[in-house]
Amino acid sequence: MKDGVLKAISSDGTLRAVIATTTHLSEDARLRHNLSFTAAAALGRALTAGVLLSQILAKDGQVALKFQGNGPLGKVMVDASPRGTVRGFVEHPDIELPLNSLGNFDVGSAIGSTGYLHVTIDPGFGQPHTSTVELASGEVGEDVNHFLVNSDQTGSLVVVGTHLSKNGVEAAGGLIIQLLPDHTEETICRIENNISTFGTFTFLMKRGMTLEEILQRILTGFEITPLTDVKPLSFVCKCSRERFVEALKVLPSSEIISMAEEDGQAEGRCQFCNELYLVEKEGLLDLARES
Repeated sequence: MKDGVLKAISSDGTLRAVIATTTHLSEDARLRHNLSFTAAAALGRALTAGVLLSQILAKDGQVALKFQGNGPLGKVMVDASPRGTVRGFVEHPDIELPLNSLGNFDVGSAIGSTGYLHVTIDPGFGQPHTSTVELASGEVGEDVNHFLVNSDQTGSLVVVGTHLSKNGVEAAGGLIIQLLPDHTEETICRIENNISTFGTFTFLMKRGMTLEEILQRILTGFEITPLTDVKPLSFVCKCSRERFVEALKVLPSSEIISMAEEDGQAEGRCQFCNELYLVEKEGLLDLARES
């Protein structure tokens, strides 16, 4: 299944949902950053959360998430746009932890349950604004749910998952269900019952179900109407060699010459995508002359 995201609403006006599959972009991130299994599980969940939130909170700009907990993984950062692009990294990509008591990757301990989730929304115009909530568990899904409840004051359900084998990411994705003002207690009970019986999100993906089929399965008993076509997703970074060169231009010419003479080159590595950019000696001397 190709990576994609879909928005939908129930015909009775009681809930709306956004659902995404992020297997390939999560595997892309794993390879780019040479992630451990635990780190790949954590970043895969965070990338999925970024994709989902971008469809809810940003019309033309982007959403940035920073999980800053007391676990050994350090900060986990993601930014995503409603156009279907997302990127992210973890501070310590080689951290590996034993499986938790449920036999799952221990993302909660890796990120840590004490700390903060910072969500920055750039609407594409005006000034971005940041909201901060305490981490609920470090498991990503619960933390994003905690943010939505605090920011929107509405009930929601967030499910994100990353399934890995020795070969890499086999399935990744998730969904957000938000209760609308017309919801009833029956709405909540039906959703909770469905969630308790449908199995994990990645399990449904591995069965080969489409986004529409997974959404119908999870929301059995509701008539669901898609609001959009499935939008493709990909891991895309904003960095470039040109941007690296522009950053070098702000340095004093004496410092640029020193790099040219002592190191023979300047190099920079993007945190978000791990791409390495080089400017050779002659290029540095040209920059020094320009400045």
